Amino acid sequence: MARHKESSLNVFLSSAPTIKELTEHVDVGTNWYIVGTMLDLDQRQLQDITGKAVPSTHKMIEMFNLWLTTTPTASRRQILEVLRIRVVGKNTLADEYEKHLRKLHGTTYTPPSTEAISILQRSIQSLNEALVSPVQVSQLLYCKRCISEATLDEMEKIDQRKSLDDKKTTLLTAMQETVSSDYRKLKDIATVLSDVEETRDIANGIMTKYEEKFSHDDNSTVLQPKEVATGSNEDRASDILRNNYSALSQSITEPVRMARLLHEEVISDEALSYIISTRGSVSDSRAILLKAVRDAVHSNYKHLELFVTVLRRFSKTAHCGDTIFEDFKHNFNTNVDDIEEMETYLAEKGISSSDSETEDSAVLGHKISFPRNMRNEFKQMRTKFGSTFYNIRQIFSKKLAKSSKVVNKMKALLSDCFPDLKSELSVAKTVDGVLDVVKRKCSIVDVHPLEVLAVQFKVKEAEDIIKEHKETAKEFCKSVTVSLSKDETLQSILTRYLLCETITFVLNWDPDKTTLQDVNDVLLELELIQKYEIKVVRTHSGRSVVVNCYCPAVYTGSLIIAVLDKIKYYKRED
Repeated sequence: MARHKESSLNVFLSSAPTIKELTEHVDVGTNWYIVGTMLDLDQRQLQDITGKAVPSTHKMIEMFNLWLTTTPTASRRQILEVLRIRVVGKNTLADEYEKHLRKLHGTTYTPPSTEAISILQRSIQSLNEALVSPVQVSQLLYCKRCISEATLDEMEKIDQRKSLDDKKTTLLTAMQETVSSDYRKLKDIATVLSDVEETRDIANGIMTKYEEKFSHDDNSTVLQPKEVATGSNEDRASDILRNNYSALSQSITEPVRMARLLHEEVISDEALSYIISTRGSVSDSRAILLKAVRDAVHSNYKHLELFVTVLRRFSKTAHCGDTIFEDFKHNFNTNVDDIEEMETYLAEKGISSSDSETEDSAVLGHKISFPRNMRNEFKQMRTKFGSTFYNIRQIFSKKLAKSSKVVNKMKALLSDCFPDLKSELSVAKTVDGVLDVVKRKCSIVDVHPLEVLAVQFKVKEAEDIIKEHKETAKEFCKSVTVSLSKDETLQSILTRYLLCETITFVLNWDPDKTTLQDVNDVLLELELIQKYEIKVVRTHSGRSVVVNCYCPAVYTGSLIIAVLDKIKYYKRED
């Protein structure tokens, strides 16, 4: 507290005094001209004041007014220093003025924690109304070390007796307790809330107030540690998990599948049962999964390594797995054999990353084979996609200055439009680096993120290339639709547990990972199957890939009619 008070006094002395304060407590009498000279005022203006037929006190006041209006850096400290200069020789006056300033500051000083709590409390009601996902917000705050693990346990625990309002109260109370112990955490809390759409405006208001009150404090931001905490292996592994909790809470979209992979070794029967029972809510299932993983890592740090192996088996969490593994390698002696051992464990369970949930995994219904010549068509479309990006890179390099200002503007735009890219964009330093992130967000038939950049920055040549690519992609999707629909009689068979029809697409060639992703991306774009879920469910011994497409029973008739209409239409086109 003493350090904060001294810091606050320094700020007080660095601020400008009022003319009333100077007149009352810094009466330099006839020495006003020397004081004005030491304050580096314009000599011509000082001479003008000298020539006026008014008392010296009036001249002193006019000199101080001139100083306050022409010196942006005018401060009380500057006056104290000038008074003590030998040529001025007003040491006693300086001591009396400083004593007055310290007394004045003492009566107006408010501890930073009290100020911060006040700022937060003024927004509590608004936050209570705006928070729609308190559990996910708590996960983000936990990663930033703005709430304790005990609070996170309360938030992630599934308790039917605890309502949404109860969880909000728990979270908001914990936030206030955190700020009361360290006022700088208010800035971290505001940063987290600004990443949540529903609380962004409130967070911006909190941040503005924070900057007004505490911008003077060079240490106002609590830096998150790059290195994990020292201690036992379990403590260090838990800290690695905590550092990545925010990314995990936003990228895990299939908690049930992930829980099954972790079952027995990491996830208990009870936890798996809870996760499956809440499968209707991804947020709830994910919360139980993450809590179970935290508990497992607390008991044995090796569980984190297995969790990494599972994360890498899902496209949306692979980057999290890589990040955690790098930290894990840095802190523990991990080698390739350990990873292979984990892979073997999962293989022995008979589960691969392409498996869907147990009750959904049966391949039922009619099979539609991708024509073999479509392999070349996908290659050509991938080449067209690469060519589009290459040409736009050249244009951006010429049209946009390679300055950090432009790069930051590009990153800000993309972060607002595509919040899931924020972590990747944070490490991009150049226009090319930003475009690399955008490319990973695009697919061969969807370059919308790239189009956002071109339109916002008014790069007309890039817009023309993108327009051409979109037309090519549209024609390509039509071609795929015709190839998959032609001469096929679609059948529908109910699955054992789901009221839906199954359509199976079979690739009768050996695709690499990029091509396989392209196939999935294109299927998602086809009007034919827009309403249906697509999953890669199995790789057969012949190395073909089976893609399951689940169609709600109520839409079966509409689907068949739509396909037949398409076939007739394209036959006329031929």
